[in-house]
Amino acid sequence: MKGFVSNIIKPLFSKWDFFLAVWLGVLTLSLGYRINIIPLLALFMGAKLLAKTSQLLYKLLVIIYSLIGFLYAPTGIIYGSPDVNVVGSFLYTTLEESIGFLKQTPFYAFLLGLVVLILGIALVTEKKSTHAVASKKSLMMLSVFFVVLVSFGPMKKNRIDLSAYRFISDLVTAYRTVSTQNQGYAAIIQKKPIWQPVIKSRRYHTYLLVIGESVRRDYVHAFGGQFNNTPWLDSVPATLFNNYISAGPATVISLTNTLVYKQDREKQLNNSVVTLAEKSGFETWWLSNQGVKSHSDSPIARIAKSANHTGFINTGKADYSASSSDENLFPLLAEALKSPAGDKLIILHLMGSHPRACDRAQGRFDSDIGSKELSCYVKSIAMTDSLLRKANQLLSNSTANWTMMYFSDHGLSYIDKNSSRAYLTHGDSTKQNYQVPFFILSSDSTQRRVISQRRSGLDFITTFAQWLNIDDPAITGRCSMLSKSDCDEVNTVYDFNERLTNYNALPSIP
Repeated sequence: MKGFVSNIIKPLFSKWDFFLAVWLGVLTLSLGYRINIIPLLALFMGAKLLAKTSQLLYKLLVIIYSLIGFLYAPTGIIYGSPDVNVVGSFLYTTLEESIGFLKQTPFYAFLLGLVVLILGIALVTEKKSTHAVASKKSLMMLSVFFVVLVSFGPMKKNRIDLSAYRFISDLVTAYRTVSTQNQGYAAIIQKKPIWQPVIKSRRYHTYLLVIGESVRRDYVHAFGGQFNNTPWLDSVPATLFNNYISAGPATVISLTNTLVYKQDREKQLNNSVVTLAEKSGFETWWLSNQGVKSHSDSPIARIAKSANHTGFINTGKADYSASSSDENLFPLLAEALKSPAGDKLIILHLMGSHPRACDRAQGRFDSDIGSKELSCYVKSIAMTDSLLRKANQLLSNSTANWTMMYFSDHGLSYIDKNSSRAYLTHGDSTKQNYQVPFFILSSDSTQRRVISQRRSGLDFITTFAQWLNIDDPAITGRCSMLSKSDCDEVNTVYDFNERLTNYNALPSIP
């Protein structure tokens, strides 16, 4: 037994194995995965086996993964492993948005990435050989350890559950999914819409749809929030939907599943609220404070470009700085309202409360609630309330017959809750990621109403058609979405991977 240990087991390990194990652990975390003992042991044995058989390949992979871990850690800590949302955000993002993301990322995420890099460099540059050539028996023993650990732990549902392998696999899968979607979007947006609307009567001549950004309903005073940040919405005779849930937890996922018609879960961008309105006789405008590029446009930008008129404040980029105020949309809105066109649908896409909120609030806030960023977030909602008040005034001054609808695309999650460092960012694991404000206000509104029945962004096409007061054979929902009718309750939402999940099963973290 003593000879077995000294001749076979002992040559396999060295004092540097502790640092290798730590490196693999922090690498797993930086890539967005949880640490599980058996997969981690399997990864450790695999690294040891590689080090004993090919020092060059071992060191090359350690350096490559150290760089990946260093660069990905800020994303991995906050958003997890690569998925459709992460890859899509990367493809659609710009330098300004990337800088904003890095500013908001907590220091410990950068520190973790730095630890991965430093340990990786140490592992490949240490002077003494810690991976001396092992005997065939030792290598056979190491191989057996590795195969057994992989067989009993990481091999699940025909997938190798090793973080280093999974990262590449998940990244490639997500990239292929997003690329395939983009190719499909580019092709389908060129097709003619299927809409055959029947206009029952035109109640209003100007319809203003305002799409907010990153607003949690529990932070809006008019919807029961504790901070007095919506004095205008508190006072107007609007219809408030206080049980509306967004279709998804991020802008692209939410809005593509909200604004377009789906058949067999296929999103038909050519059949959107824009083309439905146009087929119904409306002149359409899409006015946006969110960016548009000349290439790699998000599906939301593709929908926007299908409008008769488009206006993007940030052409060629997405500016998340304080200089890009939503109020910069007012000249475009005023121009649209002055147009001699008859019936109009005008869509305003706001920057709203997109992280970082302090950029939009210019670092100012009305009250300190314990965290500067959360204080700015409260202020950003007050700024949107002020914008909606001014939009209402513009509508009233331009026409006597108008209606305005507002909803936010998604909510947010806490990071470092109950601390002075607390802030809000995208997430898909709580109800608050989907609980958003939704209201309608019209020129003939006289009473304030609250609709508590569940309404969902997945039913928005039906809600939108009823707002326009039209029927269409493709829109099968016949429940009165704009009333207090108990419609079939939608309890599903999309997560970051665009998989349907049970909203009711999610925890609530107010």
